[in-house]
Amino acid sequence: MSEIIKVEHLTDHIVEVSINRPENYNTFNTELRLSLAENLGQIDSNKDTRIVILRGEGPGFCAGADLNDGGQMPPSKQLLDEYFPIFEIISKSKKLFIAAVHGSAAGIGTALAMNCDFTVMAASSRISMVFSNIGLVPDGGATYLLQKSLGYRKALEVIVSGSHLSSEECLNYGLANKIFQDGSFIDDVRSWAKELAERSPLAASAAKQVMREDTFKAYCDRFAHEAREQDNLMLSNDFKSAVQSFFRKEKPRFTGT
Repeated sequence: MSEIIKVEHLTDHIVEVSINRPENYNTFNTELRLSLAENLGQIDSNKDTRIVILRGEGPGFCAGADLNDGGQMPPSKQLLDEYFPIFEIISKSKKLFIAAVHGSAAGIGTALAMNCDFTVMAASSRISMVFSNIGLVPDGGATYLLQKSLGYRKALEVIVSGSHLSSEECLNYGLANKIFQDGSFIDDVRSWAKELAERSPLAASAAKQVMREDTFKAYCDRFAHEAREQDNLMLSNDFKSAVQSFFRKEKPRFTGT
């Protein structure tokens, strides 16, 4: 059985972490959430590591939560107990995290990419903010991260309409740092990581801590607020019928109940 998280030390200072559920588009189940948090915690404790590349195996980065997984109820417990430790490690770590997005990042997979310090995208990739398609609000702090980059009006439009944003749009909106061509994507990501690893690690860490410190409480508050809203929305008839429509590949009909 293959490991659900693959960790490769590319150099003394660069670690590549791969989400390895390609047959499920790298969606999060309980095992993946717990394993990713454990592995990131171990990497964070390694004083030699400076750069962490986070990527997905197979056709895309991460398609969000596995709707077949079930998980804890209420959903706020799962978000706070199993997802938040992952996002907290990335936010508070002295390492620099690069999300390498190819194919698609959707749902909380989008939040995972946006929460990294840098996001680089393959030319053909996109991020998909499709929570509203099943009657939910974005979670993982996605509303906060989107609003910071896009502003209130555009972020709300993307959320309510369930939009897909191309790599070019992400670059223009400040959601992505760089776009690399599909054919050389991972090689280009690793090359840029090597450039960053050659810079002063103390200065990089200090800059990250200074810039993250003032916003971390606001991010945590929004993360928790999203989780509370998700509790209510998952009890709605709209959510239940929309999930059934999703599996039947039908357009959902929302009644507001």
